Amino acid sequence: MFDSHAHVMFPSLDEDREAVVRRTREAGLWGWMEVGVDAEQSRRAIALAEKEDGVYASVGVHPDDIAGLSESVWQEIVTLASHPKVKAIGEVGLDFYRNGKLEEQLPVLQKFIVLAQEKKLPMVFHVRDGVAKSAHDELLRLLERYPINERPRGVIHTYSGSLAQAKRYLALGLYLSFSGVITFKNSGELLAVAAMVPADKMLIETDSPFLAPEPYRGKRNEPAYVKLVAEKLAEVRGVALQEIETQTDANAKTLFAI
Repeated sequence: MFDSHAHVMFPSLDEDREAVVRRTREAGLWGWMEVGVDAEQSRRAIALAEKEDGVYASVGVHPDDIAGLSESVWQEIVTLASHPKVKAIGEVGLDFYRNGKLEEQLPVLQKFIVLAQEKKLPMVFHVRDGVAKSAHDELLRLLERYPINERPRGVIHTYSGSLAQAKRYLALGLYLSFSGVITFKNSGELLAVAAMVPADKMLIETDSPFLAPEPYRGKRNEPAYVKLVAEKLAEVRGVALQEIETQTDANAKTLFAI
């Protein structure tokens, strides 16, 4: 298995990171994507990818952290994006959960899209709705304006949108990634999305250390738990676990050019 989105270098794993990595290998994962959320975590992601076989890195700035995106930080991100172990730009996107403002986040996202196109890398999109504002609708509105040959490639990580929005993302050629949320009792339309997504457009992830799947919900997450996501996806789609493992592995390798 391959966890398409994890943050093993986050401080909450500092005390037992080696044990987390060991459990990840024991669970059958050959690797994961270590995702950057700012310049420091992007550096740390690359450092881990250099050390661990099967681990790759993405570099970017989470929409909640764009206030710290100075010109010097931007230039560092640009430089890091050329590292051979960097396989994506992200996580970047739109987040309205904590009153994020579209007029502040959108220009930064567009800047990252340009960078991804220049580096010929896919993107890891973070998309989180607010109480009365849909980040998914705003991202779709942006992406649908790009000509077909200029649209960014990538994945909507920890997919949380509606079935209708999922179909629009898929029409743009994007992948949808499922996390531990798919195991929650209140997952809503997410199960319908998981059932309909084309086999060659689905990924699995943990978003460690966040969003631990049942029965670990509320506890610290780690990549080893991605198997629980795969099991739920297999159940929803009515296929064998091995089929999900094989297909999502192939999809990750295709998207990230591994």
